[in-house]
This record gives sequence, C-alpha cells and structure tokens, in this order.
Amino acid sequence: MGTSTGQADITTRPFRSVISFSNNPYRMRKQAPLLVTLVVMTSLTGCFGLGSDGEPAGPESDKEPLRINHIQMKGTHNSYHVEPLISPTREYMYTHQTLDFQASQQGVRQFEIDVWWDIREGLRVYHNQYDSGTTCPTFENCLSTLLSWSNENPLHHPIFIWVEPKDWPEQAAEVTTTLELSGLLDDIEQEISQYWPLNKTITPDDVRGESASLKDSITTDGWPLLEDSRGKAIFVLLARGESRDLYVQNYPGLVGARMFTLSDETSNEAAIFSLSDPIGSGDEISRLVEEGYIVRSRADSGGEEADNNDTTRLDAALEAGAHSISTDYPAKVDGLEYWVEIPGGTPSRCNPISSPDWCSSEFIEDEVP
Repeated sequence: MGTSTGQADITTRPFRSVISFSNNPYRMRKQAPLLVTLVVMTSLTGCFGLGSDGEPAGPESDKEPLRINHIQMKGTHNSYHVEPLISPTREYMYTHQTLDFQASQQGVRQFEIDVWWDIREGLRVYHNQYDSGTTCPTFENCLSTLLSWSNENPLHHPIFIWVEPKDWPEQAAEVTTTLELSGLLDDIEQEISQYWPLNKTITPDDVRGESASLKDSITTDGWPLLEDSRGKAIFVLLARGESRDLYVQNYPGLVGARMFTLSDETSNEAAIFSLSDPIGSGDEISRLVEEGYIVRSRADSGGEEADNNDTTRLDAALEAGAHSISTDYPAKVDGLEYWVEIPGGTPSRCNPISSPDWCSSEFIEDEVP
C-alpha cells in the first residue's frame, strides 16, 4: 500500500518476538549466559509440560491446526473493472489487471464479479450501462481465467469468489419479477457447476458435514482444515433481500448449493458476512471473527481514500480481523501513493484475531508474487 502502510514486518506481529544471535565473538560471549538460560528453560518446560506462555505444551500434533478462517487476505472490488473512456464519476476511475494477473502478481485472493443476464450472450460481466469496461466479458471467461491460474498454482490457499447478480429492472426502477431473479440465480449456479469442478470447490455441504446446520458446524466444529482446502475456491452470493431469499428457498439450509449466502446471524445458513465499513463496524467484525464466521470488508470506496492516501479504513479492517479486505487499488498506480498490501503477507497472512499464536504467514501460503 502507500507510504503510511509500508511498515516493517515486526510491527504486524506484536505477539511474536524474535531473538537473534550474533556471529561476533564478543557478542557471542555476552549472549552465552542467555543461550544457556534458554536451553535450561526449554528443558524445564519440556519436563513440566509447560509452553512458553505457561500453558500445557504437547507434541507438534497437539497444535491447533490452521483452518480457512485463520487467514487475512487482499481482495478486489469489481475485480473485472476497466475505467470507461469518459467517466461520469470519480467512482469509476480505476482499472484492474486481468484476474489471473491479480492472483499471480498482486497477491489477490478474493474476487468480486457482477453478473448480468443477456439474451444474446448469457451471463455477462460488467458494472452497469454507464460503466461497462471489463477484462472478462462473460462469467465463463472470468471463471476459466481463475481456474487456469488455480490449476497452475495448486498450493494456493482457498480463493473467495463473490458473485453479485444484477438485473436491469432492479437497477432502474427497483422492481423486478421473481421469475427474472430466479432464472438469473439458476443460470449462475449452473455455470459455476459447469465451469468450476466440484472437487475444487468448498461448498456449504463440505463445511456442514454431519452437523444439523451450517451455523452449528462453524461455531462448534470450525471451518475445514487449510491443508485440505488448498487449490480450491469458495463461492459467495453477494446479495441480500429477495435474491438471497430466493436462493435459500431453492436450497434450504444451502443443502446442495454451490454458493454461501449473506444470511442473518440467527439463520441456519449463517457463515459469511460482508461489513463494508470497518471503522463503524470494527467491533462487530471482530466479534463475528472470534465466533468463527468469515467476514469481508473494504479498504476504500469511490476513490476518496486513494486521492488522500488515507489508510484509516484499511488499518481498521486489518485490526478488526476481516478475512478479506477489498480494494480498487491492489497495486501501485501512477499518480497515486495509495495502494493496499497485507502487512507481512506472503501474500496473505495469519488473521490477527482468529489464528493460533504459532501461525506464520508462510504457513498460510508461501507463494510470494
């Protein structure tokens, strides 16, 4: 990100300390008593079964395993977007690289795709009629691009693909028919099934397992293990209200569904949340993360933060523990000092709220772009 966020790695891991020993003979003599003390303490803690924090210590296998919700990653907003030649608003004045470039060169692991139904070409991808530039014109194009990158990088941690259904009547007059929405949702589900293999997808069924509901599984058993989830994707329906309700109606409890939903915390489908304002909702984000849910937030919106090199919103999202932090600026742009990086990430990092203390970013993913 910009100059105000280019901190040394040690500042991003306040709960981890590092002791380094010098090769200088004089310093080695000075450090010898410390080294002996450390050896003795290590032996004693092993004998008495105590860890460095005074808690019972066990073999390596007793460590809390890393899970999907132990990650903090960079995402992009409207990931396909290309700035129009003549922009009617500052909000549209940004351009993303192709999805595979974002993944391979910019460390992006969460993507957002707006989907429209077109009578001539099926599911099209663009923002709206005034802002139609796109790096992948169809939903199939977008999925195929990401799938190719995923197949070439099978050890990546799970990527998140947020899918937002769009509809002309809904955008223009705030009215739409149930038939139109239902058909669009059916088409999205069908194309995910057609263009993204099931064995590379983490579905609600995978997370629920034998539990009575998705919510119960997440808050009791937790998310799938990270090592079992590499090379896969999680799809999220970025919709509330009627669109979400229709989807859940088609897949009660999300049984058989390919996508997770933004469902209320009290519902059986509760799993993933989107809270775009980490400043005003920071405490709520942290609470949801602590309870085991996955939360997406945003670092910037409309160009305001970028124009002022203002990382206040980004810093709040990082501190609150949002799992994915979405931006219009995942890399440096000419004329701006603002862009987003995950501090200490490779490219992602351990979530500061939910991950175990022993976690280090290279255990999340060690594929530095």
